[in-house]
Formats: sequence, structure tokens, C-alpha cells
Amino acid sequence: MHRPGFAAAGVLALVLGACATVGPEYEPPAMELPAAYHAPVPALFERGARPGRWWELFGDEQLDGLIERGLDANLELRTAASRVREARALARAVAARGGLSIDAGGGATADWLSERRGISESGTTRSAEAFLDALWTVDLYGGLERSRQAALAEAGRQEALRREVARLVSAEIARTYIALRATERRLELTRQSLGLQRKTLQLVRARVEAGLAPGLDQVRAQAAVAALEADIGPLRAEIARLANALAVLLGAPPGSLTEVTTAHAPIPSVQAGGALGVPLDLLRRRPDVQAAELLIVARTAEVGVALAELYPRLTLPGSLSLGYVNAPGQSAVSFVLASLSALVNAPLYDGGERRANVEAAEERVAQAALIYRETVLRALEEVEAALLAYDGSRRQRDALIEVVENNRLAYEQSQQLYRQGFVTFLDVLDSQHQWNASLQQLALAERDVSLAVVALYSSLGGQTE
Repeated sequence: MHRPGFAAAGVLALVLGACATVGPEYEPPAMELPAAYHAPVPALFERGARPGRWWELFGDEQLDGLIERGLDANLELRTAASRVREARALARAVAARGGLSIDAGGGATADWLSERRGISESGTTRSAEAFLDALWTVDLYGGLERSRQAALAEAGRQEALRREVARLVSAEIARTYIALRATERRLELTRQSLGLQRKTLQLVRARVEAGLAPGLDQVRAQAAVAALEADIGPLRAEIARLANALAVLLGAPPGSLTEVTTAHAPIPSVQAGGALGVPLDLLRRRPDVQAAELLIVARTAEVGVALAELYPRLTLPGSLSLGYVNAPGQSAVSFVLASLSALVNAPLYDGGERRANVEAAEERVAQAALIYRETVLRALEEVEAALLAYDGSRRQRDALIEVVENNRLAYEQSQQLYRQGFVTFLDVLDSQHQWNASLQQLALAERDVSLAVVALYSSLGGQTE
């Protein structure tokens, strides 16, 4: 008569006295970083507060609007947001796994029995039952708690990855927009050069008709006009391609961003920046670094999950049933049935499978630590590469400004000398070609300077909220 009470007391003592959380606790990874960046930091990025919405440094309202639209409608970013919601839902499911679960059910039956002896008949037997089944899994060694920790870390990691996608998407929109504006600038320069070349062709034609120049000069001038006309088609196609790429980044079909290609804005440039900080700041700014650290958190918790499988598991199932039976000729009978059990499942032999799972989980922790280190180093490399790219493209741009001016003067002088008969038409063609080429190079250098700014602030982590 006293055995059930003794068993319940023993189970309670086991629950209160034997619960523990096995497995290692998470330790932040140690990472030594240099105190400053190795590449030279231009004065533009040495002072002032680091900008949050870095794209606003360009002062281009259309670029601001495109990035805002992209952060709201980009399909890859929306997919990443869905993964966050999925991971959070899974974390809630794991959190509920170790609590009390209750299921309810019930049923009713009616049996009719007929017995003919003369005209006599029996009646109908009726019965009904309702029940509750309960189950409580006792987290003796913290396996469920470690599962919760791993699930929460994974949800946090997915959120960090969503912000990483936002970082990459905003940078890609800015890069594509800058490339589009640079291509428009190159098309404009080509048309201007074509206009000058056509005027030169008229001059040469007049001199040939007057007998002051050979017909070969006219043929060469016509060839120069045709060469410039041939450059226009590919530039137009590149503008359309970049506009289509922008549309897809914004979750829209190609050809839907006509307002971008009709604005004819200049190449965006930054005149005032902000301080870059130090390499250590990357650990808290970069979403991919944060995601890599949360991967270590999740993998560390999973070691505890695997270790808990080496120890006994305790579950407490119980049930409660309520019902009644009403038979013909008998009084209705009601009943209540209740039960409570304690089930212990202890591993005895599995050929080493559980221990091997623990070793595999420990190796995944080591792999996550290596991934974290590689992610940090690659983030540092991106900043260094962006600084070098900015320095190189800025120096090239400044030098090309002088080259363009000298080539312009050379072209104007060659035209005057050609009219006076002191130089040949080849000299005019060469000077005009050099001027046109340097203008195109300057447009590309201005593009590269702006692209380096995008790469720099994006590599620092940016802000996409």
C-alpha cells in the first residue's frame, strides 16, 4: 500500500538532487588584432564621427532612395528575414520541449441489443469517457537547456546573417548605381568627342576641297568619327544592363527603373567622411563576425546536448480518465481513473556511438572557432584592400586631372597649327585621341574612388537598420 508514495518521494529527490547541466560553457574567442590599420588612412577618414548610414555621405538623394527601397524589397534580404522568423519559431519549439505537455481526448458509444422472446426487447447501453494525458521530461543533466541555448544562438546567428545580407545588398546597390552614373558620364564624353570630331571632319573636308590638304586626311577624319560612333552602342547597352541589375536588387523586374536612367546625375562623390576607428571595432560592427561568434555559441551548447545523451533520462507520464456506463436494467456507473509513473531510460551499451557524437560535437566547436578567426581576418583584409584601393584611385584621379588639361591644350594647339599648315592631320588626330582617352580614364578613376569609399564603409560593418 505504501510503495507508490515511496516511489514518488524517490523521484522527487532524484529531480531535486541530481539535476545538473553538463558540457562546457561558452568562452569568447581570443583574437589579437593590430592597434591600427597597416594601409595609409587618408585625412578624409581620420576625423569626425563614423557615419551610420554611410551612403548619405554621397549627398545623392536618388541613391538614398534606392538603398531604402532595396533594404525593404530585396528578395534575398526578405528570404534572410524569413530565416530569422523560422529560427525564432524553432527556438520557441525547443524551449517548450522540456515543459509539461498535456493532451486531451474522449469518446462516447451506444450499443443497442434486441432479444426476441415473444415481443420483449432489451434497451441500449451507453458509455462515455474523457481523458487527459500528461508528460513531463525532467532535464536531469541539462540536455534540454543546452538545446535551448543552441536554438537561441542559431536564431541570433540568423539575425546577424540577415544584417550581413543587408550590408552586402546596400553596398551592391551603391556600386551598381555608381557604375551606371560613370557609364552615363562616359557616354556623355563620347558624344562630346564625337561632336568635336565631326567639326574637325568639316574643317578637313573644306581644306581638301580647297586643295590645302590631301584626301587622305578626310578619310582619316571620317574613320575617327566612325570609331566614336561605334563606342556609343556598347555604352548604351551597359547603362541598360546596370539599370536592370538595379531593378532586380530592388525586387523589381528589369526595365522598371526608367526614372534612374532619365535623371542624368553626376558620378556620386564623397567630400567629407568620418573616422574609421581601429581594427578591434570590426568585432562588434561586422554582422558576419557576430554570426561567426554565435556559431561558436551554438556549437558549444551542442556539446552539452551530446554529453547529456550519456546519462539517464527521466520522464513522468500521467493520465486522468472520467467516464460513465449506463446499461439497461442497471444503475449508471461513473468512474475516475488516475495514474502517475516514473520512467528512467539509462544507456548501457551502444558500441561507442554516443561517445563518438560527443567527439564530433567538440570538433564542430573547433571548426567554428577557426571559421570565426578566418572571418575576422577576411574582414580586416577587406578594410585594408579598400584603403589601398582608395589611395591608388585617388592618386590616379588627381594625376589624370592634369593629364586631361594638358591634352586639351595640346588638341587646341594642334588644330591651330594644322590650319596654319605647320603640322599634319595625324598630329591633330593623335592629340584628339589622347584627350578623349584621358577624359574616359578620368571618368573611370572618379568611379573607382567612389567605389573604394563604398567598399571601405561597407567593410567597416556599415549600418543597415
